[in-house]
Amino acid sequence: MDGMALGRLPSPPDIRDYRMADYTPPVAGPSERFWEVGPVLNQGSTPHCVGFSFANWGNTLPVDDGFEEKDAHAIYYDCKNAEGRPGEEEGSTVRMGAKVMKRRGRINTYAFGSVDDAHRFILSSGPVVFGIDWFVGLYTPDANGIIVPSGQQDGGHAIMAYGATPEFCYFQNSWGESWGKQGCCKIRWEVLSEIFSHGGEVCAAVELPATRGNSLMDHVEAFADDFGRAARRLLAPQRSPKF
Repeated sequence: MDGMALGRLPSPPDIRDYRMADYTPPVAGPSERFWEVGPVLNQGSTPHCVGFSFANWGNTLPVDDGFEEKDAHAIYYDCKNAEGRPGEEEGSTVRMGAKVMKRRGRINTYAFGSVDDAHRFILSSGPVVFGIDWFVGLYTPDANGIIVPSGQQDGGHAIMAYGATPEFCYFQNSWGESWGKQGCCKIRWEVLSEIFSHGGEVCAAVELPATRGNSLMDHVEAFADDFGRAARRLLAPQRSPKF
């Protein structure tokens, strides 16, 4: 549809993937959680949803990389370069998006899991990136921001999930603020599980044990990163859309 491009290709299975469940602590707190998201980006008519979903992830606390639309496009083109298909406008995979973020030094590593794993991860640790088949009905959220699959499959889409309640998973899309609720939507967990059963995938950034450096420069760089993130948040309006 015009102004609502897709572009997610399925990630081939890889037995080397880490399991999200192994890096998700037990959830003992509240049954809902909303991570503060960054500005709504717009991929326009490009098939760059993988780049934009990871840029959205990078702009969502507890990370906040300050990515702009040009950075999201650059992430996509890094994916195509890594695939050996530079400049191709055919879409990319969630796994390749995660690999690019790792190669850029923005994440330690990544893990894949199920919808239940993603639910627990959002409640305990942070946002995740889903790659799902996109059905025609998903283009049009209702007045409450809810999307429901109907009609035929129209392609694949990568989209970042930032919030969870017992009933809904909340997403920030990459189609501008005029779409949905300020660029966001929500899907009932049982509906998301059904969509996910059609070759879906979900990826999270995880930390491997004892990988962070302990030198003075490592601590200085970490402080500078944290200070920059805090400054950007003070200058920008805070958004954790719940609707």
